[in-house]
Amino acid sequence: MRAFTISMFISAVACNTSLASDAENQAKSFATIYASLCMKNLSNLEGLRAKLKDMPKLPPEKSIQFLSGNPGDAWPVPDKNGTFVLALPSNKNICMVYARRADATKAEEMFVGLVGNSPAPLISRLAKDERAQTIANGPTHTISYEWSVPNAARTMLFTLTTASSNNAQLQALGSATIVDN
Repeated sequence: MRAFTISMFISAVACNTSLASDAENQAKSFATIYASLCMKNLSNLEGLRAKLKDMPKLPPEKSIQFLSGNPGDAWPVPDKNGTFVLALPSNKNICMVYARRADATKAEEMFVGLVGNSPAPLISRLAKDERAQTIANGPTHTISYEWSVPNAARTMLFTLTTASSNNAQLQALGSATIVDN
């Protein structure tokens, strides 16, 4: 079971490690983890939680920073390219992946590649593209895309926030949620 669950963290996103920098490889790993965990399981986050039940979780005092004060669980995601965390708040329908280090430009390119075009019959729409200056992470960039059918009562919202500063506490945060319109 453990081998199966760990293999779930690996996806088919290919990377050419001989030509890519560490930051680019971290961005690729981030995109892979985001796609294989959050995007793939968005319609059944409780099922994802059940699959992860035997995986080691972060202790509550460390999980809290990834859950924005909400109850829930956070797991370290093993990857040779960096430090990643999956967070699933228990009182919200949201999945989040954090990357300590990742090339912001590459992470954004890969994110747009994942969510910029939706599978039919869904329509993808850019919902947000904002830049800000923060104390903890320096300059940040947030991009959100919605997937829905026309006049839908619910939409899938995919969001990425990146920080390009080498001193940023986190350089990438991706979230996926289903929201009521």
